[in-house]
Amino acid sequence: MKRIALVTLVLVASSLVVPGARAQEIEDRSLRLAGGLVLGMEGELDANVGDLETNGDLDPSIGFDVRAELPVADFLAIGGWFQFLTVEGEAMGSEREETLSFDAFVRGRWVVEAVQGELFLEPYVLVPIGLSLAILGNDDDVWAGFNTGVFGGIQVLHASGFGGYLEAGWRHAQVFRKDDVPIVGDIESSLVLNEFALNLGVVFALGGS
Repeated sequence: MKRIALVTLVLVASSLVVPGARAQEIEDRSLRLAGGLVLGMEGELDANVGDLETNGDLDPSIGFDVRAELPVADFLAIGGWFQFLTVEGEAMGSEREETLSFDAFVRGRWVVEAVQGELFLEPYVLVPIGLSLAILGNDDDVWAGFNTGVFGGIQVLHASGFGGYLEAGWRHAQVFRKDDVPIVGDIESSLVLNEFALNLGVVFALGGS
């Protein structure tokens, strides 16, 4: 009887440990590749030229991103993304302009096993920071600057490695330019973007089964 009880205990323990080990390998430590749609819903665009400042609202922004990340701890992943976003002010005569972002990010996460060994949910907070380039005007002048933000979201991942994500938050970007104007001298200009952002896409963990 003791031998039967011991064998039963070992089998039960094995059924719990093996799926847990597979889950750890799949969604805790695997390199993940992702990409999707980038949207801006509500926002403002501030323009500063020397001592002059103007403020205006933004039309909805749209673009895409591609990203890669590596979970480095149970509650932390690090990664980077490339983002292409087009923006346009609401003012009459405004044109849609292109922006590029190259960011590193940290993602604090909480892994929830929704279906044992099969389906995992990850609520998270993501903070990016990086380089922004804005391509402006008919001459395609390039303004350089930085961007950051804060996003809250959820990632859903199947044991196969396929999944998706949805995140919303605040996007901030600022680009600069200096012009040498005869007689006047150097004039510094900047554009500052703040908007509510919504990102959604697909993800694939390379360690999926």
